[in-house]
Amino acid sequence: MRTLVTGALPLTEGERARLEALGLEIVLHPDERAPVEGPETYEAAICNGLFQYADHRAFSRLRFVQLTSAGMDRVPVEALRARGVRVSNAAGVYAVPMAEWTVMALLELCRNAPFFHGNQRLRRWEKDRGLWELSGRRACILGFGAYGRETARRLGAFGVERIVAARTPYRGELAEGYVPLSRLDQVLPQADILILALALAPETENILDERRLRLLRPTALVVNAARGGLVDQEALIRALSEGRLRGAALDVFQREPLPPESPLWDLPGVLVFPHNAFAGEGTHRRLLDLVCRQAEKWRELS
Repeated sequence: MRTLVTGALPLTEGERARLEALGLEIVLHPDERAPVEGPETYEAAICNGLFQYADHRAFSRLRFVQLTSAGMDRVPVEALRARGVRVSNAAGVYAVPMAEWTVMALLELCRNAPFFHGNQRLRRWEKDRGLWELSGRRACILGFGAYGRETARRLGAFGVERIVAARTPYRGELAEGYVPLSRLDQVLPQADILILALALAPETENILDERRLRLLRPTALVVNAARGGLVDQEALIRALSEGRLRGAALDVFQREPLPPESPLWDLPGVLVFPHNAFAGEGTHRRLLDLVCRQAEKWRELS
């Protein structure tokens, strides 16, 4: 099966041989923004944002697409599926490092780590006795896929009460409560922490808007490592500037890279990360294992 593999999945010679042993004829295409030669020759593609730069209709023989991202908002999924193309994401591949990042960011905010880091650079010995404990807080986890579940698992070890707001009902040991998304407004005023773990789709875009930000407590923390489009960024800036939130940990933004002039860089209580929460030494192995499993399925369906 002739398969285009973009730079979204860098391969060693050994990894390429592993995929070829599963029946894939691998053609490497390092830069997704560059034109693809002979798109009509490919039956499968392993990529991330390829179809933002290439017309999927030119891939007339395409049958399978394996994304290297968990999100599917950068791909014309419905148009591809209407053509009979099977589209799969990288569900679960990045959940562990993202969950670890979430706990790290919450601890930094609760324990006012930026204050101490700044004092260390200044060689200043100064205490802060108004620190939060993570234990005993109530977290609303918005979305409960792999990332949401792994985050809930870790927060439970810190004694955090976990409330899930998601489309699919959840009853299990990873959360103390569940509400459907339609009842999100009822739980926001009760949350000390709001963690966005949803996929970006038309119905979830700006799900945290001005109105919902006003439902949160002024002591609440917002964490977003999912997609920047889930949050009305200007409304979030206003809420933080006006002291209507305690703080925020942000790894994703509506525009990336985050422009240097954005107020988010300098607002107190805000941690800015460069869309890096997904990174971990185990992600490449998990992604390659997933691709290999998919290749076996493709072979069965061929």
